[in-house]
Amino acid sequence: MIIRHTPGRLLLLISDCIILFGSLYLALTLRTWGVPETSLFLSFVTPFTLIIIVSVSIFYSYGLYDKPTLRIIRELSKRILTSQILVALSAVIIFYAFPASGIAPKTILILYVLISSALMSLWRHYAFSIVLRYKKQKSIIIGSGETFKKLVDELTRNPHTGITLISIIDVDTYDMSKVLNVLQSTKPNSVIIDMRDERIKPYFGHFYSEVFAGSAVLDIVDVYEDIFDMVPLPLINQEWVFRYVSVSYRYNGFKRFLDLVLALPAYIISLAIYPFIYIAIKIEDGGPIFFTHNRVGKHGKLIPIYKFRTMEDKPTNEKNETKKISKVGGFLRKTRLDEIPQLWNVIRGDVSLIGPRPEAPSLVEEYSKTIPFYNIRHTVRPGLSGWAQVQQHEAPKFGIDVKQTSTKLAYDLYYLEHSSLMLDIAIILKTFKVLLSKSGI
Repeated sequence: MIIRHTPGRLLLLISDCIILFGSLYLALTLRTWGVPETSLFLSFVTPFTLIIIVSVSIFYSYGLYDKPTLRIIRELSKRILTSQILVALSAVIIFYAFPASGIAPKTILILYVLISSALMSLWRHYAFSIVLRYKKQKSIIIGSGETFKKLVDELTRNPHTGITLISIIDVDTYDMSKVLNVLQSTKPNSVIIDMRDERIKPYFGHFYSEVFAGSAVLDIVDVYEDIFDMVPLPLINQEWVFRYVSVSYRYNGFKRFLDLVLALPAYIISLAIYPFIYIAIKIEDGGPIFFTHNRVGKHGKLIPIYKFRTMEDKPTNEKNETKKISKVGGFLRKTRLDEIPQLWNVIRGDVSLIGPRPEAPSLVEEYSKTIPFYNIRHTVRPGLSGWAQVQQHEAPKFGIDVKQTSTKLAYDLYYLEHSSLMLDIAIILKTFKVLLSKSGI
């Protein structure tokens, strides 16, 4: 079996809802200077339920339901503060811009935000230790290479993974003939091994015996995926690709339906801002409003991607043929408005709302030569946003970057392996956080 974090997430979600509804009750208690009547509390429950749904969505977007990696633990206070600020802003919009509930609880709302912020901060700093602290598995890990070392480092330093390493065996330096003695002396709950390493395969019989002794034998690839939400590229092979990356025609059909349901109305609404962008671009340099560039789509087919033009129509200096970002273009890029025309690409079927981001043909040609299994990402329709875009901390920017693109591919392959409606929803929620982060929120 593999350590999975879904039960911990569910417990966190339930506990958060209890805290948020409890914060409302405490806010009413302070406001009325006494225990509020049941009818009063219930009158606030319905409108605040919407606030709590928004709160949970924001918490998820900012990683408060993610697996507790070392980076998340270090950023916990910042994420909580930012999330609560957005919750407060959302609550103001809901109550004052859409007063359908018939109440405008200024004082209650302030008290609710303050109380819930305090309780959430207190709870979250202990939640990973209380809720996500699984019964520790005493484990032995056997492997080699950078991926092995990265996983060992995370499991050793992070107390919330559910795995305690009692023995670390690096095949490059360890005498594997002693592995049976280690198994007998440590009696682990699980053994994590690189099942593709030819140096380990002769000892599979020993690990097989551990299964009958009550231990679990785990593939290091599965554990790595569960901890980092990405595929370890150096450890996978053709067999892994054939087994785990497949096309689900039923899901793809449903996904195409959702693309149209969401993109078509969004595109129609977005047409309202086209005249303003048109006028702004024309006033600045008089050039065309749209810019089209080719990207590699599904099955390697070239597709035109539409954007509002953000570069100068002509270079301002004849001696320097390098175009610069225009003033209007800078604003469009910062607000991500330049990508709105891509909704037409979604309607056309060139791209999906969610999927691996499409790359330029020249980059694809280079990466296909240098990065194993790179073209596997072209087995599905590319997307406006993807798992790599919401997960990768340092993404490749301009030009060729094999290292960062390899990391991006590791996330893309994870998406291909685990693609589902729930994962797409998770990406959509996290995309909002990415967009807000680009704006400095």
